[in-house]
Amino acid sequence: MIALDARPSRSQRVLAQPNAESLILLNPDDGQYYTLDEVGARIWELCDGTRAVTDVVSAIHAEYDAPLAAIQSDVVELLDDLTREKLLAAG
Repeated sequence: MIALDARPSRSQRVLAQPNAESLILLNPDDGQYYTLDEVGARIWELCDGTRAVTDVVSAIHAEYDAPLAAIQSDVVELLDDLTREKLLAAG
């Protein structure tokens, strides 16, 4: 599980293309496509290597109406998935 003080950053090799209400990611290393919804796309945007996971959680909590504990759980789960797929570096 990604640490709350980690500073995740997007892999420079991943291609990101916005689509209507989602973000399509392509990992050129394995040819896999991934689709992020609006919230997932915002989390991706925030993962620039300058913010800790707690900062990402705080930003999402400020922008979306959901309980903090649920947001933290969902953000950590997504970051774990993206890190496992080598789309993010945990930093």
